[in-house]
Amino acid sequence: MIGAGINGAVAASAASAAGLRVLLVDKGDIANFTSQESSNLVWGGIKYLQGYEFGLVFKLCLARNHLMRNYPNQIRQIGFLASLGPTAPFGRLLGTFGTLFYWGIGLLGTKPPASYSAKTAKKLEPNLITGRAAIKYYDAELPDNDSRFVFDFVRHAIKQGADVRNYTELTAAKPGTNGWELELSGKDKTTVTATTVINTAGPFAKNVSELLQAPTNAGLVFSKGIHLVLNRKITELNQVLALWDEQERLFYVLPMGDRSMVGTTDTRVDDPHTKVTQADRDFVIKQVNAQLELEVPITPADVVAERSGVRPLVVDGGQSGDVADWHQLSRKHIVEANKALSVVTVLGGKLTDCLNVGKEIVQELTRLGHITKRPVNWFGEGSQLRQEDFSALVAARSDRDAAPRIAEGIWRRHGEAAFEIIGDSPLEEIVAGLGITEQEIRHIAEHELVHTREDLLRRRLPVKMARSDRELADNEKLQELLVDLGL
Repeated sequence: MIGAGINGAVAASAASAAGLRVLLVDKGDIANFTSQESSNLVWGGIKYLQGYEFGLVFKLCLARNHLMRNYPNQIRQIGFLASLGPTAPFGRLLGTFGTLFYWGIGLLGTKPPASYSAKTAKKLEPNLITGRAAIKYYDAELPDNDSRFVFDFVRHAIKQGADVRNYTELTAAKPGTNGWELELSGKDKTTVTATTVINTAGPFAKNVSELLQAPTNAGLVFSKGIHLVLNRKITELNQVLALWDEQERLFYVLPMGDRSMVGTTDTRVDDPHTKVTQADRDFVIKQVNAQLELEVPITPADVVAERSGVRPLVVDGGQSGDVADWHQLSRKHIVEANKALSVVTVLGGKLTDCLNVGKEIVQELTRLGHITKRPVNWFGEGSQLRQEDFSALVAARSDRDAAPRIAEGIWRRHGEAAFEIIGDSPLEEIVAGLGITEQEIRHIAEHELVHTREDLLRRRLPVKMARSDRELADNEKLQELLVDLGL
């Protein structure tokens, strides 16, 4: 499997659970590209109702509900309070109907929506602009980050016997009578054989297809989106603020630990390699300040971290080419199988739909004659019976204020392995306010394919998305620990 973003991670987990020998490689770290740049949301695609894509919304809502049931800690239901100003594409009446329909099409899998007068909305969220009504609906979020969630599938795959190699690139491929010969370049150059190649390279899927000489019928176009993390919380309530910018496009103010994240933008680009520009920063800050009544407006000095990525959007016709109205493209995915070459390619998709991707990969591998048994236990958090015991243990060993954050965070990221991680030592936050301890950092560095500080602090943990580089550099305990770990 080529590419260890969300599609590659679920494919590896499902295939290894079905009894296959699996090798998953990525030229960078696990979830180091598109799958680390999302809004950290698990949602049913309410905005696709405007394009009458009811089937897609229904499918995504079911996928969201399924994920919430199987990941009660890593995925949490959260309210979206939408402020209905002049840039919103609908008013209170239509918005109320739309959210009720969204709730219904999602088979009532979340809390019911609500509609608020301007006066009530202002009481609920003082930062909303006076005189604007609001509606509230529910979806879900990842309390840590998207790349941490991806790693959970990789961890499942490893437990099932998969060989996972990050910083390993596919550089050459040759089909033979008994399968493929694949040349891999990483720490060392090596050649492996495979009966089937699964292309889950995300925005680089077309590049891998060309290398394999296995063209796909569908193509991709790229939409760039950026987020800014601020050094303060915009709302004290655990909710998302949904707003519309001056171009009448939806953007959010999202919780990011003890801070807030704002975004996203939507810009057509040709190259999946993107970065946050000054124009991006200025635009997002301008929109947030325009759509909220903040006592202290946001300035560039409030930005502590940034993220920029692309959405790989599926189009018909093979090559990217011209798309008349690419803003209307949804985040659907397509799985294509080339039986003659024994290549399976995943194009497009989003985190919410990941379990469906895994199931479809299994279906294709079954058609190719590789799978004879149904995969079991390839996703989910497992038993929650000992969670209260773990919380009590942490409370006895740590500061009273920090204990809930520490217990909740370690259990959420590691489940029952949390007992082994904390050992017998006292527990102390090494990054104040985030519930992360030295014991957890050491465990991750030693057991989770970490090669760099970025792997540890940006992808396995949400530290670099909630703290600035200066704050981390000034944290002497953290810096000493990183040096001790050889990072």
